[in-house]
Amino acid sequence: MKRTKGVTRREILGGSIAAAIGSSALLGSTQQAPAVVTQRRFRAWISRGDGPGRSSLQEVILRPISGRQVLVRTEATNLCYSNAPAVLGQPQPAGAPVSALAPPGGARRMNDLAVIQGHGGIGIVEAVGPEVRRVRPGDRVCVSGTPQCGSCYRCIRGRSDMCQFLSAIGADDLVAIGDLSDGSPVYENSHIGGLAELMVAPEEWIVPLFTRADTVELGMVCSCVSVAGLAAATSSNLAPIEPAAGVAVVGCGPLGLSAVQGARIAGAATIIAIDPIRARRELALRVGATHALDPNVERDALIQKVRELTAWPTDRLWAGGRNPAGRRPGAGADFVIEAAGADQFTPKLEAGPDPTGIQPMQQAYQMCALGGHVITTSLVRGNITLPGNLFSIGGITHHGGQAGGASPMRDIPRFVRYLESGQFNSKALATLVVPLRDMLDAYAQVAYRTTVTAIMTM
Repeated sequence: MKRTKGVTRREILGGSIAAAIGSSALLGSTQQAPAVVTQRRFRAWISRGDGPGRSSLQEVILRPISGRQVLVRTEATNLCYSNAPAVLGQPQPAGAPVSALAPPGGARRMNDLAVIQGHGGIGIVEAVGPEVRRVRPGDRVCVSGTPQCGSCYRCIRGRSDMCQFLSAIGADDLVAIGDLSDGSPVYENSHIGGLAELMVAPEEWIVPLFTRADTVELGMVCSCVSVAGLAAATSSNLAPIEPAAGVAVVGCGPLGLSAVQGARIAGAATIIAIDPIRARRELALRVGATHALDPNVERDALIQKVRELTAWPTDRLWAGGRNPAGRRPGAGADFVIEAAGADQFTPKLEAGPDPTGIQPMQQAYQMCALGGHVITTSLVRGNITLPGNLFSIGGITHHGGQAGGASPMRDIPRFVRYLESGQFNSKALATLVVPLRDMLDAYAQVAYRTTVTAIMTM
């Protein structure tokens, strides 16, 4: 049979032309650069053992990249507060959340392992495994604190913030990405690391970013805290804030300050920022809050104060009004984003009324209007107690999710657009920027809350 440019007429008519010319012409090339990066050396902060001094800057010898692994040259990493105890060697109090890599039953203690801490970051792809399709070498990417595979039980049911790959990072799934000079294998916190010149992460943790945004600003907007705050305010996975709504944000660290900006972007009319630290309240007002409250000043009157600030213009019910009092009062915030959490370290600035984070979470629920929405994002110590009837018939919907309900592949590029358009003030939140060598000192400032947050750059 006569062939046309190497393809027979029968192949064309039979529909096998896609296989003959390659899927790259139809779907974009999936061919990647060689995956093996042999014996490359890079610097990383290694956490090992107990107590202060457990983290040290060491040289790591990279293992070959394979499968769905992506090698990323780090540009910037946010120093996340929740990771501070592991980095600084702070013993965890009773009831504290267990590390994602902690082995079940204590059979294998994480402290015995050499671990690169850090909740991801941004960087440039240098190599990929042969199974990777999402990104190519040379791409700028976010190594997300939350994966999105798109195929697991939760992803295909619209809750990619709860992607099941997040739970598949226990002791039985540890993968060493390199070795120390003494031959000790090196692992990464939750498979993503970040406190190193290189990150090795599975494809489902990688989000491509088609932007030339400033490194520090991009590192801030793509950090786990900013993603969680923006998603809590705007993501359709949970309860996106409606235009002209009344919003309260409880806790104004980098997550809460991002939520304040998300509420402004969503068009909220009233945005109440609540935090004991004066500098954070002032920053909240600069980035979009209409009011700022100190829980140490308001104390038991905090809930009533929020209800007063979110009052509707009329109490005439037939005219679309709210009844501010009565048996089922309508007063309160339409949306409450809780972002306070427990104190991992005793703050050196103003401390809140409850170091466990329980009281702020209870107050968040109680300051919400009947029929409203509460989005919780923080880590607390202990159990929450709520008024039974308010919980059972109050009509308040509680939303809890990883990273504020973000779908990383959908939401993180959208948040980058907020940055590029000037809607999100990333620079205001990055109150401390340090190089790799100064990471520990910067993390101490994050831990003791003498800075809003810190960005480590390469």
